[in-house]
Amino acid sequence: MYVFDLDGTLVDSVDAHVRAWIDALAELGIRASEDEVRPLMGLPANEIARRLAPGRAQELARLKAKYFLGRHIDEVRPYPDVDVLAHLPRPIAVVTSSSGVLAREILRRIGLVVDFVLGGDEIERGKPNPDPLYVVSRVFGVPTQYMIVVGDSIYDVEMAIAAGAKPVCVARAARPCKDGVIVVRSLRELLYIR
Repeated sequence: MYVFDLDGTLVDSVDAHVRAWIDALAELGIRASEDEVRPLMGLPANEIARRLAPGRAQELARLKAKYFLGRHIDEVRPYPDVDVLAHLPRPIAVVTSSSGVLAREILRRIGLVVDFVLGGDEIERGKPNPDPLYVVSRVFGVPTQYMIVVGDSIYDVEMAIAAGAKPVCVARAARPCKDGVIVVRSLRELLYIR
């Protein structure tokens, strides 16, 4: 079974998320630069909000979702290699640190159909904790050791390792991957990984 991260793995959306966080912070009167926000990408949205605006995290997360849907969702583009999902065995799940509502809307807009989506706001302990993979395991009856977890951040890799799943790191940019982890440059390489 394949479990994919969304942002930075299936879709080019990180810049849109960063800009939405900055817009939301500005509405709260908090100035932040891309350099301050970008390193937090990959963490659950509620955790990002807590780090950026302690004491106002819920309000910030709500505003970020509003700005993402209202101003930035049209900036999101699928990577050209997502077509490989049509050739992978089912079921396929998406586990993202983004809001489940945002993730489902992104997938709907790009026309990518998966069997299950779990947003970072739909679970108490998200990435890098293994709990999201345990949820996927319960939903499909697939033990985590039979999952291939594909993501672009250390949080995806750590989640997979903690759950006993097989991590695959997509190196689309110069993002760090953990030593000893399978690294691919394109999702099409998944056709040769077992």
